[in-house]
Amino acid sequence: MSERVRTLGAATLAAVALAAGLPVPALAAPGDLLPVTVTLERLEPRDLRPDTPITVTALLRNTGPADTGPVTLRLRRGQVLDTRGELQAADTDPPFTTAAGAPQQDLPESLAPGASRRVTYETTPADLALYGSSSIGVYPLALTVQAADTGAELGRVQTLLPYLPADTAPTRIALLWPLLDRPRRVTGTPAGEPELFANDLLAKSVATGGRLDGLLTAAERVPADVRLTLLIDPETIEALSRMTTGYRVVADGRTAVGRGGPTAARWLARLRAVAPRHLVVATPYADPDLVALERGGDGTTGRFQRPDLDATARVLGRPVDTRVSWPPDGQLTDTALDDVVAQGVSAVVLDPSALPQAPDPESLDRTPSGVSPLPALSGQAVALVSDPTVQSLVNSGALRRNGFAGGPRLAEQRLLAELAMITAEGPNDGRTLVLTPPRRWDPPPGYATALAADLGRLSWLTSVDALTAAGSTPPVERGALAYPPAAARREVPATQIGTLRTVRGRVADFRGALDNADATAQLGPYGDALRRAGSAAWRDNPASGRKYVDELLRRIDTLRGEVTMSSPATGDYTLASADSPLLVTLENRLAVPVNVRLRLATPAGFTTSDVGVVRIPAGDKRTVKVPAQVGRTGTFAVRGQLTTPAGGPLGGEITVSVRSTAYGGLALGITGLAFAVLVGAVLFRLVRRLRARGRPEPVAAGGPADRSRG
Repeated sequence: MSERVRTLGAATLAAVALAAGLPVPALAAPGDLLPVTVTLERLEPRDLRPDTPITVTALLRNTGPADTGPVTLRLRRGQVLDTRGELQAADTDPPFTTAAGAPQQDLPESLAPGASRRVTYETTPADLALYGSSSIGVYPLALTVQAADTGAELGRVQTLLPYLPADTAPTRIALLWPLLDRPRRVTGTPAGEPELFANDLLAKSVATGGRLDGLLTAAERVPADVRLTLLIDPETIEALSRMTTGYRVVADGRTAVGRGGPTAARWLARLRAVAPRHLVVATPYADPDLVALERGGDGTTGRFQRPDLDATARVLGRPVDTRVSWPPDGQLTDTALDDVVAQGVSAVVLDPSALPQAPDPESLDRTPSGVSPLPALSGQAVALVSDPTVQSLVNSGALRRNGFAGGPRLAEQRLLAELAMITAEGPNDGRTLVLTPPRRWDPPPGYATALAADLGRLSWLTSVDALTAAGSTPPVERGALAYPPAAARREVPATQIGTLRTVRGRVADFRGALDNADATAQLGPYGDALRRAGSAAWRDNPASGRKYVDELLRRIDTLRGEVTMSSPATGDYTLASADSPLLVTLENRLAVPVNVRLRLATPAGFTTSDVGVVRIPAGDKRTVKVPAQVGRTGTFAVRGQLTTPAGGPLGGEITVSVRSTAYGGLALGITGLAFAVLVGAVLFRLVRRLRARGRPEPVAAGGPADRSRG
């Protein structure tokens, strides 16, 4: 507020106060902080009723350096606000409350620095000049603390009090009530063993005073005519159910027995009892990040599965509804929407930014209903769309920390003022609004209970469940579905979804190496763990999500690594002949038999034959004779790897040395030929020698024999 406006306001305040015979409070200078903080704890009634006294309870705390001395309290009001624009402007520029003031209440005792005191102030509408003919709208209201001697204002709390006639057509409120947790179970717990939890925070949440305990308590305490839409996750219900039969918790690196079983059983029993009063809607298992999974090519992970719904129904004693979908952050792509509608969903709860072409309330002179057509390729659905301002008020009030300034009671009253102004826009034309608290909200004490109860105690509000809202409200055109860039940045990271798909592939591949019953026992837990890895809960904690899926990958790789090919004890193999088999030892350290194949990579001069699928008994070794052919002598480096029947690697690859002392076919041929040549040469020499011995000695020319013939 500018200096000029503040000065003008001060002058107006003084003039009005003097005319009314009231003491003039001295306004603090711009930027000054008042020494007494005033926290509103109670304001009754929540709307103006001419014949009902107004009661305010507040906590005063002296945050200044000096005693306050005696003080006075006074309730003041401003001029009526009759548009949503004026109401929203009042959030940043609080209106003056000088139109009327109720009698002062004296507090003679001084408040020392740091001290606090709870006070109650009572007055009537007549004291504030509010009568039966009051204008429809919202009245600014302030409880002020003034010094008794000087009239200087020491503190104030400002709120809003709506007024609507008794015959006003009520606004229908579809209030979603998420009872969601986040995945807390460690991956891959074998079937039949107690579930292993990473922590015991779920037990704490359902215990007295915990987050889920408070939300369920609020649902239990609403008036009988209030119908909420309870949103539950089959994964959370399953986890609580498993806790009742015994579970374990990782604590300081060790495993301890979980002690939250009785608490979980009591919470589930309470949910069973309250469920018939409300519409109970289920998310798919683990509340998946539908868009991230669909974008990563793993959209089937985020679909409803009948066994999950049946198990949840058994725990609750009644079926759960799947016709309402509330995607994470109220955002969906067209592809994800098609998949959701194809599963039978008829109403989709969306954030206003998902349908950004909403009609301008000013052009309509009123806020449109939060129901719109939502066509999809797979069918027709209806969108339940929250109002941006209403949604912001719900969210800020629902935060335990860093929430609405002034505390939960002020947050509730500010929300009621907005709803009242919307109702006042068309007092004879009831509309439908959708309220969606944060998905895993942890509201401050009292806020959730008050928010739900308001739907039953204010005549100008009434409650409907999500399906009733979708089916009974004329839809308002809001254009085509949009998926803003900010929504994409909020998704579970693509790297996490990629690792999830890697794990899924390795689990499926290893399943082919096991018998059916053994596969179910060893790999069954990975199915649910994979779905937990795709949960939208990781959006708020991506580091934990990455850690979770990395641990899942480590576990399946460790399991596969228990089946391996062993190196020979001597370090190498020796083959005595060209067709001597290669003796290979296969080891299975699992408690179930495994079917494997052996893959060998051999160099030139050495070949092996496929031995087909080999079965290794549980916890045993098996030696396999691999047919081999050696084409030459020498030492060969052979790489060996066990695989599943489908070819996925098991264990680590090993390299072994194979030494051959046998002659190959070529060497034998050459040796044989050389031997033949040698034998031929020897025989040739021997024949020549024998022939030489059988011939007569030759006679010299002119010897005695020749002369006797003549």
